[in-house]
Amino acid sequence: MKKKFLLIITHGNFGKELLKSVEMIMGEQEDAAALGLNLGDDVDVLRADVERIIAENEKADKDTIVLVDLLGGSPSNVGLYALKNHDIKVITGVNMLMLIEFFSSREFEELEDLVEKMINSGVEGIKKFQK
Repeated sequence: MKKKFLLIITHGNFGKELLKSVEMIMGEQEDAAALGLNLGDDVDVLRADVERIIAENEKADKDTIVLVDLLGGSPSNVGLYALKNHDIKVITGVNMLMLIEFFSSREFEELEDLVEKMINSGVEGIKKFQK
């Protein structure tokens, strides 16, 4: 089974802090990176960083799953642009449960099953409580 790499791309430092928060719970994780697009940053620089990371993963024979925060934003557009040129998975709506599922299941789940589990975990973690 191929190794899997998680790349998080978000507005600001959201993805970086999300990864740090999950590592507080699960310990430091390998094969994961987070990139942020801050006000005034050049989207082309972000796109080049994403392309470099994905190319390195391809050379190392690793599957890449890209998580983005918001469909239609620059981070998701960068991820979808990379999808045109690479065999990757792009998932929108990143949340903490998706990362926990990835790190808990990546070593024994096939890529397609892992992606579905991540999406399901993310959605199922959304609950409404009221009086």
